Amino acid sequence: MRFLRFLARELVVHGALFTVAGTAVLSLLYLLSIGAPTESFAQTGRSFLLLLSGSGDFSIEHPGFSPGEIIASGAAVTLPLALASLLLLTVVALAASAIATTARYRAEAHGHLGTEALRRFAGFLASVLAAVPLFVGFWMLATRFGSQAPFLLIAITTICLGGLAWDATRFLMSDMLRQVQSTHAAVFTTLGRPLGALLPLPGTYSGYLFSSSLPRFIPYLAGKVPAIIGAVTIGEIVFSFPGLGSTLLEALLATNTDLLVASVFILLCVNAVVAFLVKSFLFLIYPRWYEKAI
Repeated sequence: MRFLRFLARELVVHGALFTVAGTAVLSLLYLLSIGAPTESFAQTGRSFLLLLSGSGDFSIEHPGFSPGEIIASGAAVTLPLALASLLLLTVVALAASAIATTARYRAEAHGHLGTEALRRFAGFLASVLAAVPLFVGFWMLATRFGSQAPFLLIAITTICLGGLAWDATRFLMSDMLRQVQSTHAAVFTTLGRPLGALLPLPGTYSGYLFSSSLPRFIPYLAGKVPAIIGAVTIGEIVFSFPGLGSTLLEALLATNTDLLVASVFILLCVNAVVAFLVKSFLFLIYPRWYEKAI
């Protein structure tokens, strides 16, 4: 029953209903903002219904432009880039938090202040990068590489600039550092286990602290999915990738309501898919925490 409730909540409510309702609301706001005539509302609604049904003629102005073409040209770029950015965000937060916790332990237990000073410098550098607007980093990459910028480099820029990596690292780091002074962490240090300075691997000191923080870190990542999707969309526009961002911009410039509706719908679908993957991981590992956090 718990699994069925999870599927009903995430696939039906947070997935299908959220995507359909979100597309309808955003489309309505767009039509109101451009002062569209009354008949445009009915035409857009009909096009949206045809899109949901999978019809190849959902576009009234451009018959034959199928939803499959938008999915193939859009989600094929947006979804992998969003997943890569999410994975990199997780790795950066894990590495930085492992370094921070082991540096704090060495400073307090053994008086080794060098690693702690390095951690503070890295934190200052990360805060400086977080203050740089994301579009500035994308513009610099576009100036250097044009539309041939590597996906990995775009994903790194997505999380390092604008505050995504900085915020995720501070969240996980603060949670793990709070446990350094706890009794259970002090007892663990007496077992002679390795510290895990680079990554919080199982069986290490930082890994032990991370295992207690994981049920809180996963919901945090789920909440960051919309920000990642938004950053990826900006990157697609800057680098002229045939993704959802470029399609959405093209629809706005051409005032093509049908294409706009389809782009927004697929974009929300990608957001729902990535969020579902993160929440599924939380449900499978910590089902009780899922019930509390979501």
